[in-house]
Amino acid sequence: MRKQNLEFKFTDLEHVYNVNEKNNTSLLIDIKSSNEDPYSLSPAFESVIERYCWVPKSKSDFLNLDLSVQKDTKIYFNNKLADSSKFKISAKDGPKEYNFMFRKDDQIAKYSIVCLPVNFPPLNINITNSSMVADGNIFTSVFIVPKIVHWPLIIRDVIEYFPGLKKYYIKYLYQNIRTRINIPKIVKHQTEKKLTKYRKYLPYIMMLDKFGVPIWYKMAGIGFSAFRPYKNGYYYGAVSNYPQFAIGLGKTVLLDEDFNIEGFKQIIEKDIYTELHEFQYLDDDTVIQIGSKTHKFQNQKVESGIISIENEQKGTKFLWDSIDHVSPEFSKVPIKEWGMNTNDYFHMNAVRIMKDGNYLASARHTQTIMKIDKSSGKILWHMGKGKLNNFKFINDPYDGFSHQHAPEELENGNILIWDNGIDSIKDGSRVAEYKIDETCYTATLVWSKEFKNLQANVAGNCHKISENSYIAAFGSQGYIEEFNKDGTKVLSIDPGGLIYQVRKS
Repeated sequence: MRKQNLEFKFTDLEHVYNVNEKNNTSLLIDIKSSNEDPYSLSPAFESVIERYCWVPKSKSDFLNLDLSVQKDTKIYFNNKLADSSKFKISAKDGPKEYNFMFRKDDQIAKYSIVCLPVNFPPLNINITNSSMVADGNIFTSVFIVPKIVHWPLIIRDVIEYFPGLKKYYIKYLYQNIRTRINIPKIVKHQTEKKLTKYRKYLPYIMMLDKFGVPIWYKMAGIGFSAFRPYKNGYYYGAVSNYPQFAIGLGKTVLLDEDFNIEGFKQIIEKDIYTELHEFQYLDDDTVIQIGSKTHKFQNQKVESGIISIENEQKGTKFLWDSIDHVSPEFSKVPIKEWGMNTNDYFHMNAVRIMKDGNYLASARHTQTIMKIDKSSGKILWHMGKGKLNNFKFINDPYDGFSHQHAPEELENGNILIWDNGIDSIKDGSRVAEYKIDETCYTATLVWSKEFKNLQANVAGNCHKISENSYIAAFGSQGYIEEFNKDGTKVLSIDPGGLIYQVRKS
């Protein structure tokens, strides 16, 4: 497979919606294509949208374009004056960004079309209200279980990222194949229902522009964690093996601003495996990681949740094991449905440092979030639908949240959380914001947005972009939506597969 299909940068960031570059959007009236969706231009043409993308149906496919412009407007295609307003773009030449310039007297407009690889999932971008779309780039990933033909690429990825683990390669291969075969039916149904069966998709991490068109992508191998920016560049997780469903072990890859690998991060502790649901590299160089550790409990093996928070420059380190604070008796874990080999009783999926310096953690399988003392490690409170809940929920029709992900403490001190809603919201998930009273132990629902017929069985998050703008990933529904606080949808991206998290900044 061509190297460009596995990783490609289409343009430099300074050329993407640069406010200093004046674009006379009145020169280009329309772009029409005879190609049928989803293998056509995406999103639909709107003059303020300067970049578009196309996933070819096959390697022999062409994108047929018919451009309408103002009278006496000259069209330049890749810096050459065109003698026609009709164009054909070949899939064989991709991945590539094709540039159009329109000139009339001293007026100029620039647009571009990104040709993606055939194995890229069509993004199905829908812009509902372009004037309300928030500025910033979108960081996300689409995971699709690779076909057998692509497994050599997956094996190569594991070898490249983990050269020191050669003696485990056969074991990892067996675990990964077994886990892929045993994906729970409900998860498999959700992730695959939008995909075309005959297509040989690959999983990708990607940076998209404000309207959802790719700027950069990379084939994601066997799996990944959230792809996010940080002060030195970007980071994502590289998975070595899945010992069982939804536990991806490996390490975090640090990239510089040009997407070159500059380092890795792992928890270096005996018997602890780095787990990739969470990673944060903060501006003060504090690194937050989570892991898992196997213990014996009542004649069974259980996997605990590990928190590692370290700042090498300050010489500070915090290491926490859930087994010392939460008994597996308080778990509600779908062992049979998930085909587990060991009891993943805690399933930690998020850790945040709160304003008061203590830690906010989320455990899906106890169905609670918890506040942890930064010094002693003592759990100060639990909140959620789990057995350990300490709070009374006010104005909440569901009396709490379940199987949650990605709690965030907001600037106002409230907690924003992705409520997967399993066993509580019928066929739906929601975003919920709670005002917390730590004295009276009340959690008042002050705002929420519920999404009917979009229940994410696994994964998901909601990121608050600004006071009025939010963007959410719907996990196993393979869907992203940007919306306003009043619930108005402004943008959606709908490739299918599994989208673990999304961020816009």
